[in-house]
Amino acid sequence: MAWPTAKLVIKKAWLWAKKFWWIIVLGLCLIIAILVWLVTRNGAFIATLLDVLDSKREAHDAEMDTLTRIHDTEVAEKNARLRTHLDRMAELEEEFAKRGETLDKEKEAELKRIVDESYNDPEKLARELAEAFGIEYG
Repeated sequence: MAWPTAKLVIKKAWLWAKKFWWIIVLGLCLIIAILVWLVTRNGAFIATLLDVLDSKREAHDAEMDTLTRIHDTEVAEKNARLRTHLDRMAELEEEFAKRGETLDKEKEAELKRIVDESYNDPEKLARELAEAFGIEYG
């Protein structure tokens, strides 16, 4: 019994809203105007809000700059390691060519492992390469 009554009330409200839509629009505009007035009547509130937004934006920009710098540093280090690896590979191939030997896949894998493990310590890298491939060191 409640459903048909509610349905009737909703239909009557819809008919009223269709006939007097301008009252609804005017009321909504009035509510929005009051809300805007309440927020803007105190200039310090808006200034504080804008300061907070500015500080958040600046913090975000600083964080993005830091992340970009870190990424660039990592890429530069990776490229330097790759260059070192390729230089060492060329030196070894040259040394092997002088001795009349070739660098097979097994020796290449060993070279890659040594360079990857000791790329931060050039002395250790040179010592291990000398030991592994019979090159004079020191």
